[in-house]
Amino acid sequence: MEESDFFSAMTMVSAAILVGGAAIGSALGVGSVGAKLIESTARQPSEASMLQNKAFLMAGMLDAIPILSVAIALLLLFSNPLA
Repeated sequence: MEESDFFSAMTMVSAAILVGGAAIGSALGVGSVGAKLIESTARQPSEASMLQNKAFLMAGMLDAIPILSVAIALLLLFSNPLA
């Protein structure tokens, strides 16, 4: 196995770990936001619309993280600046 083959394989593994870790972290974050939204709405039903708006904003911010990680992974895979 040549050094370039090993480097390519490790790049693919690192990109997979990057995307997978970001997806798992984002899923846990969105789940936590949803759980807190339900809990807060149960405590203060009159504030449900304001809480829902803030929860959707936070969920959108949490979803931006995997999108950025996919962009970094594609950068590593197709035009590797480290090679």
